Amino acid sequence: MAVNTLYFGDNQQVLRESIPPESVDLVYLDPPFNSKAEYHLLSSAANGARAVRTVSAFADVWRWDQQAQDDFARLVKEGGRQAEVMRAFQALLDSGSMLAYLATMTPRLRELYRVLKPTGSIYLHCDPSANHYLRVLMDAIFGADQFRNEIIWRRTGAHGPRRSFGPIHDTLLFYSKTADYFFRMLKRPYMRGHVARRYRKESAGRLKFISGGNVLTGANATGGESGKPWKGFDPAAKNRHWAVPGFLAEKMPTGFAKLGVLAKLDALFDAGFIEIRAGAAWPVPVRYLKRDDGQPLQDIWSYQPYTEGTVHNAESGIDADVAWLGPTDPERLGYQTQKPLGLLKRIIRSSCPEGGVVLDPFCGCGTTLVAAHKLDRVWLGIDRAKVAIDLSKRRFRDGFGLEPGKDYRFVC
Repeated sequence: MAVNTLYFGDNQQVLRESIPPESVDLVYLDPPFNSKAEYHLLSSAANGARAVRTVSAFADVWRWDQQAQDDFARLVKEGGRQAEVMRAFQALLDSGSMLAYLATMTPRLRELYRVLKPTGSIYLHCDPSANHYLRVLMDAIFGADQFRNEIIWRRTGAHGPRRSFGPIHDTLLFYSKTADYFFRMLKRPYMRGHVARRYRKESAGRLKFISGGNVLTGANATGGESGKPWKGFDPAAKNRHWAVPGFLAEKMPTGFAKLGVLAKLDALFDAGFIEIRAGAAWPVPVRYLKRDDGQPLQDIWSYQPYTEGTVHNAESGIDADVAWLGPTDPERLGYQTQKPLGLLKRIIRSSCPEGGVVLDPFCGCGTTLVAAHKLDRVWLGIDRAKVAIDLSKRRFRDGFGLEPGKDYRFVC
């Protein structure tokens, strides 16, 4: 049984020697991006006003040295799709820092594929410097048919380059190991304007759905029962067919699923879940707004400043839970590539079952591990930078009172 563990070392070696096959539910990795930058831990004054010293955390600089050449030669010798991709990369990139970076990432991604459960998923966090190459690499390792989403996350407020548009987003490449993967749909609250337009408050205080188009039919006419008229409404005349939405079906008793389409409509009408209003073009479902109702999350996660007060049943703004960390954000620890806790919570809630195992092989300052701990998931973190490991330990001590060797394993 997996237990919370923090590993100090090279993730390729740790993965190969310490993580069993098919033992992890979710992998999140925020690896170096080949940005050619050196990152530091900024140690702040007591009042958080300014950095008083810097400590080198890691250098995101890759070189076509002997180690990179050996990694590349080994990958090509092994053959298969990954070898073909690496040869194509070499033809495109020649021998340089990007090829060295990809040769380094490939065996690590293969190990991550190995440790994922068949129901598992992986989110690779990257930026435009290498995301297109990494997606091709992920296609080769996980299979193009296991690609699920390219999620756009707004990582900053603004940039002001003089000869291009401001780069303000990162990309999350979401792949599953198989088609039978765990996924829980999360919702973002409706906007207050949407609720005001689509719902009416009744005397009991409930908000009743009054408008929203035709949600009892689907596109295109069919030749079966779903295309036949019902109570004077003919879907085929408008190139539609009857389709009972899930939010109505879940209200019905056992046996409803076995009914024919028209019998389902009759049952819903008799139960008071479908109304026919005089002069209406279509029958309408009867539903009331629940506290957790909302729009299913889409693939753009972008905090919108100054939208506070526009979201129904909330005071926060649009996507405030995944807002970027500002320079003076209380969550900041001085680790330059730190990601917001809400971003990791969103990923974990959607793609790791309760009690499941979350792995971050480039865990940095430990944000993934903290999010997993708060959500009662088992966590495994790996990093080769001592400053990152020390910061993660401090977060667990200060935030949860956890000590290595007592409350979680520390392996070095």
